[in-house]
Amino acid sequence: MKRALIENVKVSPYESGDPIAISEYLSAVFAATAAAAGELVLTVTHSDEESGTYTAVKDTRLLADESTTTIDGVIKQTMAKDETANFDLDLVGCKPFIKITASGAAAAGANYAIALGDSQNTPV
Repeated sequence: MKRALIENVKVSPYESGDPIAISEYLSAVFAATAAAAGELVLTVTHSDEESGTYTAVKDTRLLADESTTTIDGVIKQTMAKDETANFDLDLVGCKPFIKITASGAAAAGANYAIALGDSQNTPV
């Protein structure tokens, strides 16, 4: 029996501000592990081309949590040192390329990873 996770997600380490091709994926989980306590500010921008001009994601439901509204692609969370937070992103309203740029006290020395999921072309 095939598992839905196998061959349906793409998981990779991430550097703040790197472009991500999302054209075949509808969602993502962005993970951050803070090296210092403080606020983590994630700014999500998108573009039609990898090297094009990136603009703020205007989708107020960028976070899959229905109770949370995002403004201009900005997500904020206060984090403790060594805490890991997962951010569930709904990419349906995004252009084919996104960038997630981290700032704030918790961003200094933090580690990031991204898992792209809900592939439009699933082998299962």
